[in-house]
Amino acid sequence: MNSETLSAVLVMVAVLIILTVVNVVIKQFNQNYETETALLSDGTDSEQVQGVFIRNEKVITYNGSGVISYEVPDGGRIGTGGVIANVYSSENQIEIEQKIASLQNELYLLERISNPGTTQTAQPSNIAELFTENYKDYLRQREQHVLTDLQSTREEMLILLSTYQLITGKDSSYAEQMQAIRAEIASLQNSQEQPVHVITADSAAYFVSYADGYESELTLGDVNALTVSQLKQIQENTGEVSSSAIGKLIDDYQWVLAAVVDNSEKKYKQGDILTLKFASTSETVTGEITSVNGEGSQTILGITCEAMTYDLVQHRTENVELVKGEYQGIRVPRSALHFRSLTEEVKDEDSGKITQVTTKYRGVYVLDGEQPEFRKLDVIYEGTDYVISAQRTEKSYLALYDSIITKGIDADGE
Repeated sequence: MNSETLSAVLVMVAVLIILTVVNVVIKQFNQNYETETALLSDGTDSEQVQGVFIRNEKVITYNGSGVISYEVPDGGRIGTGGVIANVYSSENQIEIEQKIASLQNELYLLERISNPGTTQTAQPSNIAELFTENYKDYLRQREQHVLTDLQSTREEMLILLSTYQLITGKDSSYAEQMQAIRAEIASLQNSQEQPVHVITADSAAYFVSYADGYESELTLGDVNALTVSQLKQIQENTGEVSSSAIGKLIDDYQWVLAAVVDNSEKKYKQGDILTLKFASTSETVTGEITSVNGEGSQTILGITCEAMTYDLVQHRTENVELVKGEYQGIRVPRSALHFRSLTEEVKDEDSGKITQVTTKYRGVYVLDGEQPEFRKLDVIYEGTDYVISAQRTEKSYLALYDSIITKGIDADGE
């Protein structure tokens, strides 16, 4: 190779190097993409409302004298003829009754602990594991304010700990303690008077120990006749209550939550299933929309539910979150959304014929190496500033951990 040829080759190589460097610099300035990693996220389609509990209720009254001791907890089921409450001559008699009940429960626990079947088959290692599980349950219930379960969990922990002490020889027997409790119960029963009056249920129902004055105004048969103004005027404990009212009976476990919502976009329809989350309890309830009255922003929903607990009968009105759906998928910021028409081959299932079909898709651009590539979305939830796309296995759809381009792509995808 002569010197002139070598010089020409070197010049060409130099030019190529310069062009490559210039191209890289131009890309760095013209394609300054900002990206965001595609990650899993949860979305909740819900809204907060003021709900009103509507049930078929009957007020219980008592006009006599004395002190009332309820025998049924709020939300508790009672049969026909069952004792709702005993009326005693003084508070002292109620204290005696409560003390007897407490001692009987303590005796029951000791009898369970002392049962030969328990102590002979139990193993220290198993008891330790069960105690740890119950302790974790106790902490969780306390944090979530599930107060109705705290007492039973505490009793199970007491039984396990006491059984452990028995089988490891730290305690020989609870016989003397049980004998002393039985003697104390007998002594209290001797000083116990018969109630001056017994209040019973005339039909099977659920019991609540208070009345708020709305019992005759709000019934299940009146749900469809309620107006928005009537519903908004209902406040907690503002109805007229008889001075002789001592509680009420709810004739069925089925009840309706009525609430005013904005249904301008026809978000809610009859037959929809909702999850209800209440401000006063960690319990959630599933309900079905059985009535939709009115239009637009002044629509009354009637949500029928079938659950009866202590917490659910403590209020007439309640702040409630109506959850229409909960979704999990890939979170995509709205700033990254683009529309692009794609021509794809579609095969007819019957004839087998393949045709070219052009469809406009909503999607995002992702960085595939150094090049932006369009990926389709399967949107299952739309938030205010983001959407959630379902995870799809097809390569043409956005995948988990893709680098979504949030800035640097114009409306045409360039």
